[in-house]
Amino acid sequence: MATSRKKYIVIAAVIVLLGCFLVGRRDLGPHFNEIPGHVNNFTAINVDGGKTTFQEQKGKVTLITLSASWCPACMAEIPSLKKMHQELGSRGFKILMVSEDDNVKAAARFKKKQNLPWTVVHWNYDLMNTLGNPGVLPVSYLINEQDSIVQINTGIFDEDAMRRAIKKLLH
Repeated sequence: MATSRKKYIVIAAVIVLLGCFLVGRRDLGPHFNEIPGHVNNFTAINVDGGKTTFQEQKGKVTLITLSASWCPACMAEIPSLKKMHQELGSRGFKILMVSEDDNVKAAARFKKKQNLPWTVVHWNYDLMNTLGNPGVLPVSYLINEQDSIVQINTGIFDEDAMRRAIKKLLH
């Protein structure tokens, strides 16, 4: 019985992983209630303690990424995010990660375990509605200095293309 249960878990994990990869190749429309063009200020719980706002956390160029510790595609993006943070952070690039984990404690453990150097906030309904309430993970929003969303990626983003887009905005 335990072997059969493990098979189902593995099959389910493979289906979820494949779904996350394929989603990035599909149109955004079906995954969003509304596709936003601008990020309005929002407030969220910082997993390191207290509350913070988008306005406090944004940079010259900001990448908001929706993620979760249980999402294999989200985990696959972390090395690319770390490289871009290290390479471009001194030029005004910031990452703001929105955790969709079940609670703030789980999100804080995720940040600590992954040694994430950027701010991680826990999701809330106002924040998610501001971002179009996507029904998929991961999602990345590339935002310029005027808070306009210049690019949205569903699924794992292409690191080279994202780096080029960020550098273009940083000029």
